[in-house]
This record gives sequence, structure tokens and C-alpha cells, in this order.
Amino acid sequence: MKKILLLTDFSDNSLNAIEYATQLFKNEKCTFHIMHVHKIGGYTSSDLMYSNKDSVYDTFTKEPKNKLEALITSIQEKENNKNHIFEAHIDFDVFIDAIKQVIKAQEIDYVVMGTNGISGAREKLLGSNTKNVIKHIDCKTLIIPENYKFKPIKELLLPLDPKTDVKEETFTELLKFLEDYKLQFHILRVNPNEENAEKKHRDHVNLAIIKCKYHIVNNVPIDFALSTYLQTNPIDFMALFVHNEGIIEHVLSKSSTKITFSKITKPMLILHAK
Repeated sequence: MKKILLLTDFSDNSLNAIEYATQLFKNEKCTFHIMHVHKIGGYTSSDLMYSNKDSVYDTFTKEPKNKLEALITSIQEKENNKNHIFEAHIDFDVFIDAIKQVIKAQEIDYVVMGTNGISGAREKLLGSNTKNVIKHIDCKTLIIPENYKFKPIKELLLPLDPKTDVKEETFTELLKFLEDYKLQFHILRVNPNEENAEKKHRDHVNLAIIKCKYHIVNNVPIDFALSTYLQTNPIDFMALFVHNEGIIEHVLSKSSTKITFSKITKPMLILHAK
């Protein structure tokens, strides 16, 4: 049984990500742990002084607990899926610490969350919570763009930057995901600053037993190469390997060697390179 952590702040964006996840895993036995990390700062001292509750904890948890229970009831009524079990979690810890604790305690397989991406003509950076999850949480993470509705996935693209090598220990989790969903696998190797025949040769050796469409692009910024590939191929899902060192640059930098996550309009499976 898969164990999946769904993060919610009760926004439309997070609810859309939850709906995507329940559809993606609809044919699998799953326990969905829906967690809201509550901000205590929203309460004043007078809220506590005049509270009729038995404890401060009750005061803090009543509203989010009711919202979580209502959300779970709504999901269960809508999908009516006997494969799925839902459990509610409320925490007041630091956001990332709360996630790490649940991942460890519940042996979580996937974390799922939404993010804003691009709204209209104005590009938005990923929210700080999303960036922190990408940077600090070493667990397979699904990031669902704003307003992206579920459709069966068929084609997955993995872009490779100059830092990422094709290695068995790195690819194990991704290959399992590809096998589970019977996906057509695309690999886009981008060398933004120069040609790299040696890396291309290593890729072909390491990918010899993997069925995939392999493309290599030289002397082109990664963002441009990725955008062009997404426009010219029927990609409906992406995988991205991130590196613990310098991950913030992947989000903020305009360097030709970095992928700007906020420009990606497809659901993403985030994996940490080993």
C-alpha cells in the first residue's frame, strides 16, 4: 500500500493538487495523510485568554480540524474509492520539520503539493514552501501546477543538465514510476555552453537497456531547449533530478545551465540525485 502525504492550506491550488493525486493513484491501495501546518501567529493573546476551550491546543486545532474533516468527507463522497484511506494531521511545527516528522513516522512514499507557476503574463516564482520542500525534503515529491486538471499520463520527459549523470542508483525510483504507469520515456540532455561527446557516449552506454527517446542539444540554454521540447512533443508529465548543492539557483537563477521551475507548466516528479 502506498503512503502519500498531501499538503494543504485549504487554498484552491492545494485542493486541486489533492484531486490530481487521488486520480493518479485511483487504481492503487493508498493511505492519504492530509496535513495542514497551522500558523499560531494568527492568534492573539486575547484569543487565548477568553477561550472557553479546555486547552490551548483545542483552541488552535478546532478550525483546521473541522476543515480537514470536511475536506476528507467531501473527497470520499466524490470519489467513492474503496482503495483509499484518509487520515488527518495538524501540526504547529516549522513547516519543513513537520513534513519530515510525518514522512519518518508514516513511512511516506510521496509528498504532493500545488504551486502557482505562471499566472497570466506575469511570471511568479515558486512559493517559498514549495522551494523549501524541493530543497530540504528527500522524498519523492509531486508538484502540481495551478489549475492543472488530471488526465491519464502517457509521455514523461526527463531533462538532464550538465551535473546529472545517468546512474543506476539515481534512476531506480524513476524507472519504477515509468513501469507502474507504462509511460513513454523521453530524455533531453542539454549542454548549454559546449558540446560534450563524452557525456553523450556515457548516456548511450548507461541507457542501452532502457527503452527511451533520447535527444541531445548543445549550445542552447536549458530553459529554451526545455520549452521548445514541451511545445513540439506530447509531454504530459515531467521528472526532475535536483542536487542538494545550489538548489536555490535552480529556482532563481537566469543562468543558461539552470532550469527555472516556475516556467514548467506540467506536473513534476521531483527526485533527489544520489
